[in-house]
Amino acid sequence: MVADQEVRVLRRRPRRPNRGFLIVASCLVVGSALLMVEIFANRPMVSGIARSQSDLRAAASFALRIQSENGTFEVADAKGLAAVDPGRTYIGADQTASGPGQVSVDSDVGEWAAATPVNGACFYILERAGKATLYGGGTVCTGRAALGASQDAW
Repeated sequence: MVADQEVRVLRRRPRRPNRGFLIVASCLVVGSALLMVEIFANRPMVSGIARSQSDLRAAASFALRIQSENGTFEVADAKGLAAVDPGRTYIGADQTASGPGQVSVDSDVGEWAAATPVNGACFYILERAGKATLYGGGTVCTGRAALGASQDAW
């Protein structure tokens, strides 16, 4: 009889919901949702960066080709690059590049530099005859400013 009373007492106890599990599960769901929102919110920035870097690499490739054919970077100015690459807009060394696909170029006998904008900033690339490519960035988006590039990578 005592055993029956203990069973009845155990059965009468209300079951508690597993609050710890619910708290952890809800935090994971909310955190995952916020992460997805951040990923999709920053997607245009990632695309803009990739486009700017691609534009500068392509422009540098054309400039190096022109330099190898002529022995100088002088011909790889805005007019020279526009003649071989109609996919981008090239502007002079002191003009500010202001949008995607627009590249400001500074060319001289031994060095060539370019700048293009991305999300309020600017990427630079610098080619010098017989030396490694240098990269950089800043807020002034001109070919002349790109002459200050000094890094091994962006």
